[in-house]
Parts: sequence; C-alpha cells; structure tokens
Amino acid sequence: MAGLALALLVAGCGGDEAGPAVAGGGLADTQVAGAGAGWIMPPSVTGLRRDGTELVVSGQADPGGRVVLRTPAGRAYAAVADTGGVFEVRLTAVDGLVLTPEAQLGQETVPAPGRLVILDAAQGAAVLLSPGGISRRLGDGPVLSSVDHDGRAVILSGRATSGQDVRVDVPGRGLIQVQADASGHWRIGLDGSPPSEVRVEGQVFAIPALSVAGIDGTPATIVRLEREDGFLLGWQAPDGAAQVSWLPRR
Repeated sequence: MAGLALALLVAGCGGDEAGPAVAGGGLADTQVAGAGAGWIMPPSVTGLRRDGTELVVSGQADPGGRVVLRTPAGRAYAAVADTGGVFEVRLTAVDGLVLTPEAQLGQETVPAPGRLVILDAAQGAAVLLSPGGISRRLGDGPVLSSVDHDGRAVILSGRATSGQDVRVDVPGRGLIQVQADASGHWRIGLDGSPPSEVRVEGQVFAIPALSVAGIDGTPATIVRLEREDGFLLGWQAPDGAAQVSWLPRR
C-alpha cells in the first residue's frame, strides 16, 4: 500500500503525481519495446463524451497506432490514432463497465497501467483509476472530483479553472490553498484517514467512511457501489495494494 503514501509526499508539495503517470493513467513519456515490432507508447485517455447511443473515448497515442479498450472478459473496442496521435474509440457502454486501454502493434500489445470505469453511461461519466495515484474523472463533475485512500494516506482532488487558487477547508487542519494546474486539475495529499467532511470553495462535502479492509480478488476486479451521494470503488493495483475511491455525485 505504498502507492498513495508515495504520491502523498509529492502531492502535498504541489508537484506531479509519483512517477510519470498522466491524466489517462498511462505513461506518456515511457515507450515499451515490442519484440521485433518497434516501440509502442501506452495510450493516454483524456476525454469522454456521449454521441447519441454511444460513448466516445478520446486521447493520445502513437500517430497511426492502433488503440484497444479491452474488457476483463476479452471484448475489445478499437480505433486508429490519426497523424497527430489523437484517437477516438466508440462503444456502447453500461454502468460499471471496466476497460483497460492498450496500444497494439502487430501481435504486440502494451496496456496502460490505469483502468477506465464507466460510472454513468447515460450521462457520459467515467473515471480513470491509476495505481498509487488519484482517480481522474471524465465528463462533468463537482469541484471535488475524488477522494482516494489506501489505508495510510488520502488524496483529495478536483477540477477548477486553469491557474485558479482553490480553497479547501479541512476540519482540524485549517484552510489549505492549492493552485489548479494547466489542465485545470488540483490535488491535496494528507496522511492518515480521510476527514469526515471538507469544504471546497464554500461547498461542503460529507465524506463517507472509507476502508480498504475486505478488498481482495484480482487487479481486474473493481467493486462499484452506487450511492445517493456518489460512487464508491474498491480495487487492487497490479502489485496487490488495495485502494478505495469515493467520487461525489454533485
């Protein structure tokens, strides 16, 4: 369970997440050699929108590269990135669908470490889960987008205008001010358990009890619980570390 604890040290200093992970949960500047097939860059998912009855997942990959979104059962949705590396994968999704983004070159595939979970297919809302990092919301979401906990540390994260100073009041810790990055995302790392309540830009969020106890299974298994106040996700990173995430609805 060292992932979030390591990310906490960086997030608390206002830097990037631990490691080169990016918004899509991929490693944008890390390329992996396929055996005899050249270099493959894992895809980075950056956007989601609804188009009629379909969801359109977009992002960046190698120019001309094939991108696959694969379910745990093996079903695949694919598209080819354009000359600028931009891809759009269209799919018909249901709530709770889990997808692993992969780059494919010949018979070689390179999965991104993050997983995409559809929260609300009708509303076009999803989240990218990144091992040891924050849960990155796609689609509309509140100023507090996620609360991630691994049993030792917690990261509060959300969205605002690029460069905006975001005020977060945490009971017992006082007022914390953090600046949104160029993409409009902000985060704050705290040690210990999540607070029971936070106030972000004047909006109060009551945080449910979060515990990693009882989270087991395989890294492909993600437990999704829909609540009136949002979504609870319990899952394991590839190294077996458990993580729980609360995604506020409003």
